[in-house]
Amino acid sequence: MSLIRRHLISDHEYVQRVRQHPPSLLLPLIAATSGNLPQPREMRGHPKASTHGPWALADAAWVSLTRGNEHRGGPAAEADLDKILGYYLALDEPMRREPVGQRLEGFLLRLAGQQLVWQEGEFSELSRSIALLQQTPPTKALTVVQPGWDTHLLGCSLTDYVGVAQLLFGSATKMDGRFVPEWLDGDLDAFTELTTPGALRAVIDRHFATSAQTLKNEEAAAAARARAAGTPVLDPALRRFSYNPLRGRPVVTGFGPGYLIPVPAAVVAKASPLGLYFTGLEGLGEAFAHDLGELFEQYVGRQLRLLPDASVHPEVVYTERKSEAKSVDWIVVFDDLVLLVEVKSVRPTMQLRLGPKDFAAELTTKLKKAFGQIDKTAALIAAGKDEFAHIPADRPVLGMIVTMEPYHMINAPEFRSVFPAGTVSTTIAAIGEVEDAVTVTDTSLSTILLSGAQAGATTPGGGWSLRTALGDHPLEMNPILDQAWEATPFVAPESATHP
Repeated sequence: MSLIRRHLISDHEYVQRVRQHPPSLLLPLIAATSGNLPQPREMRGHPKASTHGPWALADAAWVSLTRGNEHRGGPAAEADLDKILGYYLALDEPMRREPVGQRLEGFLLRLAGQQLVWQEGEFSELSRSIALLQQTPPTKALTVVQPGWDTHLLGCSLTDYVGVAQLLFGSATKMDGRFVPEWLDGDLDAFTELTTPGALRAVIDRHFATSAQTLKNEEAAAAARARAAGTPVLDPALRRFSYNPLRGRPVVTGFGPGYLIPVPAAVVAKASPLGLYFTGLEGLGEAFAHDLGELFEQYVGRQLRLLPDASVHPEVVYTERKSEAKSVDWIVVFDDLVLLVEVKSVRPTMQLRLGPKDFAAELTTKLKKAFGQIDKTAALIAAGKDEFAHIPADRPVLGMIVTMEPYHMINAPEFRSVFPAGTVSTTIAAIGEVEDAVTVTDTSLSTILLSGAQAGATTPGGGWSLRTALGDHPLEMNPILDQAWEATPFVAPESATHP
């Protein structure tokens, strides 16, 4: 008999099914199961691929931690977890209650926010943190990312912090989702600063760990603030698409020796650029976000300079109506193409991932200006403005908006149609796509880009996807990510996926 329910169930039914087992029994089972599964990108073809995604396991862990009862229910076996995840798969989808014509967009946004954010590779995510924040020189003075910023914010160097994530991730995938510092027997030579079990524990407790009671208290406090502010109550059918606190605190205490790690992928997310963004925002304020934006712009330039058959020019400062103005951030010149690159250190909000009816407002607020900047730069090049004399005006022009975090599916017609039609065919690409694109080995990237733009010419808004355009073209290792990975404490942990 199939473990998947034959009828849609409510979130309440699902929560009650999770609560049939004490957290002290269900949480270790979830951690062991998750730790022994292939990583999300390797799950294709696995017999439990449809039900045992990390998003589902993390949700079951979240519900058990915040709503479970130690004095209720009985033992939890593998069959019980299978049934719980079958319930999760059968949860009612809000799109059934939405008007025709508004269903698909919301569903796609929720699907991306629920699943695709868990499928980033640990090699690129952890390497990018070091490459971006430690190995990329800025061109402007930074405010808070100054020498020693990482020790002040994290309690250790950035490389040691990433090493903690590597250690927790590796232990979770080898030791049934558990890490006990005493297993190291004092051997912490891989770290530069965390050379004692106490120092290691201090960083884990400060940034990675939480407890069931802490999560319950935080949830109750958030609900009280929402009531006081008159915030509408979240539709229970949307609960599973909202923020899972295990993304911010992926390690749990109080369930046996050491630390329990319900979902290894959440540890990677904590030490990724996105995780560090929120950690920095909380500890160093908005100035950290501004510094990160400058570093990200320069990081994109570093990646573009890896192209062997292109010259890369920084933004052009020009005079307009007696005032100073700036072009796009980077101009990449091939023999047969000029690529205009605008960098945006933006990321989807939780509200967008809930699939709101007015999703167009958020997308255009964050990205509309980038389209205008690309069109304006193209017009200045075509007009032969003096400041752009070094940029050829005799070849096709394409645009690329590079975001720090993926806006999954944004190049699909349903989303690209919300942007005004521009004069330059432009794709929106996350930095991970760019990191791959600059290592293509069998042809020039310009050929791939021109082909992608031609394929997208018939779609609303002219959208086309860099990832799709790359297709099956062979890729080399990205040397910038490779250099960053070499700087991590555990250069080649067996559990890490190194492309």
